[in-house]
Amino acid sequence: MNQMTRNKLYQLFGLRRVHKITALEEWLASKPDLTEEELVVIQIFQKRLLVNVDDWNSRELSLGFIGPILNLIDFKIPYELNFYAQRQLSGIVGNYELMGRPDGIIASGGGEPEKPFFSFHEFKKDVDSSGDPAGQNLAAMLVGQTYNDDEEVVYGCHVVERLWYFMVLEDDHFAISQEFSATTDDIFKIVQFLKYLKAILVERLGLQSELSKN
Repeated sequence: MNQMTRNKLYQLFGLRRVHKITALEEWLASKPDLTEEELVVIQIFQKRLLVNVDDWNSRELSLGFIGPILNLIDFKIPYELNFYAQRQLSGIVGNYELMGRPDGIIASGGGEPEKPFFSFHEFKKDVDSSGDPAGQNLAAMLVGQTYNDDEEVVYGCHVVERLWYFMVLEDDHFAISQEFSATTDDIFKIVQFLKYLKAILVERLGLQSELSKN
């Protein structure tokens, strides 16, 4: 997956980018309320990002900012759903086997990921030095699609330094959002998108009652 580009995905799998997918529009249109605690934590870590973003390497960015922001949302539902980092992911797509270790996935399962619904990749410093961030994440999303019987939408997000891009793969086409900068007020939208993602996945799993516990 780490060597994959969008051009390779176009050639090997007939994947196509479109400008509009309803699932992506609905995901980014919903704005769940943020708690006072979430607002405080967001502002603390945004300040750290503003001070360090130009100096942090990939690991420092992940530990110092991305991890705390992702962990604002408790994706764990015992035995049903969780966020996993650097887990081996592989699958047969068409005539090819794709494998790799995405920075993060949200998947069904207890202690081990079973069916991936969301893939996350983080990149530093820029697109040119990191290959094709969208292509690498799409490769993981394609594998996730095989676990979902090639029918359900697979969600994704890739980060290039301070910029976050949200993605949806449906059938053989995908869409990517505009960039959202974590050093601006976009940070609140980013957390809202992640928060609503949990609601989407809870509904997919038929576990709506779990939302009231958080």
